[in-house]
Amino acid sequence: MDYLEHMQQRLNQKEEFVPALLGRKEKVRELARMIGVRTPETFHRGTLAALPVTLPDEFVLKPDFASTSIGILLLRNLGGDRFLDLVTKAKYSRAELLASCQAIADRFYGEGNTTASFVAEELLKDHDGTIPPPDIRCYMFQGEVGMILMEHHIAGPAHAMYFDGDFHPFKDLDERYGIAPGAGEMEFIVPAVAPANAREILNVARRVSAAVPSAFCRVDLYDTPKGVYLGELTFFPGTFYYKNRKLMHQKEADRLGRLWDAAAERMDGSLATR
Repeated sequence: MDYLEHMQQRLNQKEEFVPALLGRKEKVRELARMIGVRTPETFHRGTLAALPVTLPDEFVLKPDFASTSIGILLLRNLGGDRFLDLVTKAKYSRAELLASCQAIADRFYGEGNTTASFVAEELLKDHDGTIPPPDIRCYMFQGEVGMILMEHHIAGPAHAMYFDGDFHPFKDLDERYGIAPGAGEMEFIVPAVAPANAREILNVARRVSAAVPSAFCRVDLYDTPKGVYLGELTFFPGTFYYKNRKLMHQKEADRLGRLWDAAAERMDGSLATR
């Protein structure tokens, strides 16, 4: 099977023992602590009503239940119950901030929900001070790096760079990846420039992947002056599969499919098999 066929099988729940539980944010932190990998410091996890009055000078506030960038706010605490959105430059009172977050909870759980959990956590920065740092999405096959997608996507169109498993730009990128018809204003593929910290990023990606009992998972990392941070583990990435924005061409789907098969073979004998 190629990568996209494997993903279809997984999404159709025909793959045995997919450890999806490890994708939960609290489980990601537990795993990271056990294997010695950094994660952003958590200042609050719980309901909006329990959000502390005292918060750091800068922090991220996001829903604990939504995926990708839905509802994520990068904030500066201006004092006096005033906050600045570092992306849009909008200013919020505490009441306005909570109302904005409540709207996300209402969207997922129904109007007036008071049990939705939100997280306030450390705001990460790139080496040049840019916030947030790029997402570094490593497509991992039991310790082997299949490919890396690095992109900025919090505000405006996504600017994507593609790399092979050694963090080298693809010389034949057009044969491997593309943009879906009609998505040209939302997606841009830009020249790939590997970060100076590439070796450490690959080391962390391999360490996390080898600790996860799955032939495939996507390991999402951030590179910062403080070191490499683990953001998320994704077992059911819709990227490429749904073909609505990013495209994976057959040459690449075949190659990653072979890596998936080989990773599954290396796991033969364990509970997490094909």
